[in-house]
Amino acid sequence: MESNTRETQGVLDKRVTIDGRIRYQRIDNFGASDAWSMEPLGKYWNEENKARVADLLFSREKGIGLSAWRFNIGAGSAETDQARIPDPWRRAEAFKMSEEGEYDWSKQSGQQWFLKAAYDRGVETLIAFVNSPPVWMTKNGHAQPDLEVGSTNLRAGYEGKFAAYLMDVLAHFKQIGLAFDYISPINEPTWDWNQAWQEGNRYNNDDLKQVILELYRQLQQSELHTQISAPDGVELTSLLDDEYYRQFAGSGTYSSGANQLGTGKYREYIKDLIGDPQMKEAIGNKIASHSYWSDYSNPGDDRLVKLRQLLHNNLIHYDQDSKYWVTEYCILGDYGPGRDLGIEPALHVARTIHFDLVEAHAAAWQWWTAVSKVDYKDGLLYTDYEEAGDEQNILTSKMLWVLGNYSRFIRPGAKRVELNGLGEEADSGLLGSAYIHEEEQTVTAVFVNHGEHDKCIQVNLRELGLKGPITTMESYVTSAELDLASQETVTAETGEQSFVLTIPGKSVVTFTGSV
Repeated sequence: MESNTRETQGVLDKRVTIDGRIRYQRIDNFGASDAWSMEPLGKYWNEENKARVADLLFSREKGIGLSAWRFNIGAGSAETDQARIPDPWRRAEAFKMSEEGEYDWSKQSGQQWFLKAAYDRGVETLIAFVNSPPVWMTKNGHAQPDLEVGSTNLRAGYEGKFAAYLMDVLAHFKQIGLAFDYISPINEPTWDWNQAWQEGNRYNNDDLKQVILELYRQLQQSELHTQISAPDGVELTSLLDDEYYRQFAGSGTYSSGANQLGTGKYREYIKDLIGDPQMKEAIGNKIASHSYWSDYSNPGDDRLVKLRQLLHNNLIHYDQDSKYWVTEYCILGDYGPGRDLGIEPALHVARTIHFDLVEAHAAAWQWWTAVSKVDYKDGLLYTDYEEAGDEQNILTSKMLWVLGNYSRFIRPGAKRVELNGLGEEADSGLLGSAYIHEEEQTVTAVFVNHGEHDKCIQVNLRELGLKGPITTMESYVTSAELDLASQETVTAETGEQSFVLTIPGKSVVTFTGSV
C-alpha cells in the first residue's frame, strides 16, 4: 500500500482500540445461494468454467472463501409452470413429481455439482431451503399460490407428508456424503406470492408453526443432525413485535404482503417463534430473515441503525442467547435496477453488512443469488450466458470482493469484539468492526471507508486473550482498482500492540494478524 501523506506527516485521523475483553456474537458463517442460476451453469458449462465459478465463491486462496452454501430444493415448476414462470432460470425441478412416484436423484444435477464443489472446497455449512412444497402437495397444483387457495397453498393435512418428503431428501444427501446442516422449510411466508414469477408460498403463523413442529418431530425421531432454520422472513419489520414495530414506525402494525388478504396473521415472528418455548426449541433459538429494504437511513426512517437496534432488543427481550441470521440480501428498491460491477454498489453492500453485524448482532450473513444474468444488482458474479451455445463468460463484481473482505477472513467460530474510537466517523464515511478467533489465534478488523479521502488511523490491541502478541498485520484492499488485493505487511510500533494503518478512500480494507 502506498504511503499516505497524512501518515508520513504524523497526522492521525483516528485512534481506534480493539478491546478483546468486550465480546459479542459468535460468527457462524458467510454464504450465498444457488438459486437458480447454478442449475444451467452446472448442467451445461464445461468443467473448467464451472471450476472457476466454484473457486471464486468457495476457495480461500482463489476467491472469497464462503463458509455457507444454500441449496434450493425445487418444487417442480420446471415441469408444470412454464407458462406461469416464463424464465427457465427461475424455475426448478423436483426430486419427485407425484405422490405415488419414485424419487429421481438425477434432478437438479447442475445445483448438485456446485453443492459438491462447495463441500470439496471446504465450505463448512450446507443449508437446504424450500420456496414451495412440491407441486403435487399444493392446492392448485402449481409452485405458487393464487387468491383462491386461502392462507397457504400447502394442502390441508399435508404437513406430515411435506416433512417426510424433506426428510427423504435430507437422508439421501447425507447418504452420498453431502449432509445438510440446516433445512429451511419456509421462505418469506409473509408475501402472498400470488402467481409470482418464481416458486413461492405463503403461510400464516398458524400454518408456519404446524409445518415447523412436524418437521422438528420427524427430525427428532431420525438419525439426522440437521437443524431447522426459520422463518426466512422477507424483511426486518415483519419480524418485530407490534410494540417494537410502533417504536420504529410510530403507529400501526406491519401490514404488507399477505396481511392484507384477511387469511390470518403474517407478522410478529420473534414473538410467535422465540417467545413460544416449543417453537424456540424447534428452531434452535434462532431467527433467520432477509434484510431487504433495510439498507438506508432517512429522517424518520432509520433502517440502518434504529431498526436493527430494535430487532436486537426485541430478540433479547425473550432470550439473551437468541441468535439472528441474515439469510438473504441483495440491493433492491430504487438502487436495484442496473448491473454495476463497480465500487459504489459494493460500498453500499459493505456498509449494510457492517450494520447487520454490529447493530443487529447477526451471527451469519448470506447473499441472495451467487450468479446473475440480469441487469440488476442481485449477483456476486455475472454472466451474459442464456442458453447452450452462448459464451460461458463470468464477470466478477466488486460486491463479490467486499463480501470477501469479511467471508475469507472472519471464519466460523470467530467472535465479534469491541472496536471503539471511530465515533462520528460512522456518519462521515468510516466504519469498522473487529473479530477474534481463539482457535485460529487471529484478530481481524474490517474497515469501510465510504468517503473520498484516505484515513490514517492508529489501531491499538487490548487484552485480546490470545496466546501471544500480534506483531504484524496483513492488509487486503478492495477498491475501484483492487480486488481483495494483498498489500504490504504492517508492523507493530516498537514495544507496543499498536499499528498505524491507512484506509484508502472509497475502499474496504481487512487487516488480519495471528500469533
